[in-house]
Amino acid sequence: MRIGIDLRVAEGPTGQQRYLWELGRWLATRGHAVELLVTRRQPPEIVDPGGARLHDLADLPPRSLVERVRGMALDVLLLNPERSDAYHGIRANVLRPGYGTDQYRQKLRSFRNPLERRLRALIRDLPPTRGRRERERGFYEGQGPPPEVLAVSEYMRREILDSYRIHEDRVHVVPNGIDLETFSPERRQQLRAEARREFGIPDDALCILIMAHNFRLKGVRLGMDQVRRLREAGVDAHLLVAGRGTGAAQRARARTWAAGLGVSGVIHLPGVVHPAMRAFGAADVFLHPSWHDAFGFVVLEAMAAGLPPLTSPWAGAAMVVDEGRAGFVVDPADTGTVYRRLRELAEPGLRARTGAEARRIAEGYSEKANFSRVEEVCGIAAERQEGPIR
Repeated sequence: MRIGIDLRVAEGPTGQQRYLWELGRWLATRGHAVELLVTRRQPPEIVDPGGARLHDLADLPPRSLVERVRGMALDVLLLNPERSDAYHGIRANVLRPGYGTDQYRQKLRSFRNPLERRLRALIRDLPPTRGRRERERGFYEGQGPPPEVLAVSEYMRREILDSYRIHEDRVHVVPNGIDLETFSPERRQQLRAEARREFGIPDDALCILIMAHNFRLKGVRLGMDQVRRLREAGVDAHLLVAGRGTGAAQRARARTWAAGLGVSGVIHLPGVVHPAMRAFGAADVFLHPSWHDAFGFVVLEAMAAGLPPLTSPWAGAAMVVDEGRAGFVVDPADTGTVYRRLRELAEPGLRARTGAEARRIAEGYSEKANFSRVEEVCGIAAERQEGPIR
């Protein structure tokens, strides 16, 4: 098959971009002709994509970009539909929504103030946003053979079927996969002492880790409040927040939150931590009280590293957490239960048992198993495709 994959940015260090880059390289080893498509400015040095070919489309006007992609005569075009305005007019036949549906309507949950939530809902109906939503819908419901859709979780499958007119047989649940050698309990233990020194966390403290590029959406303020409550109960708890926030204003707001709660000295905000194992190495518990996550690579990575996770029902990765045995799934609005679960995980024996079970489950979600399933769905799409992608 000739397969095109929209990356947006080549070889992103984590998450969706890194996953798609590795998927393309793997598909090339399987004998497929793989075209990696990037539509944003690239880093100055890019690692060789192996047997795949890299196409920098950043400087092309929309019409030229569309013609360039059509000229590749692809059997399969795999797009992230909610971030693919540049491909408007092309009938992609494999969609992989990595963030949400219908311009992230799920993210409205994270605005706890009813007035702010209403304002954000109104913004979604302004002409520019409404236009993007219609273009997104077009990838699912436009003319031609319906696409195959890769839902990264059962949660996303429900959201997709609720959002678009698409038959359920076209929606395939293919959970994320990870590199089980990169993320491992052994590597976490090797990094522990060095990581704790780097972030200023005492050796014997309980370190709770949140990984978040959007502090509001991923529940950072909730995490700070939980640390306050744990310390009041006599637990030497620290919170490590690995992520850049959405900008300087959000990072400043996070520092204000910490000061207001009286926990500034035990809240650590180092920004982006790369590789992510440095942050996992410092941690005892992984907290992911997200108000929305299509899956959440970081939950599976934490589990593979042997960390017990506490996540939310609005994160697709909740499907891989065996409640009570390999972590906990708690509504972030239920702050009392969040506290009780964290208080339980402050006990080293329970952490060890839960973390070991989390690792066992994570071993069933290898990256190669995921890639094989994606290849299978691409084959279905190619068979149904009526000629090259147009």
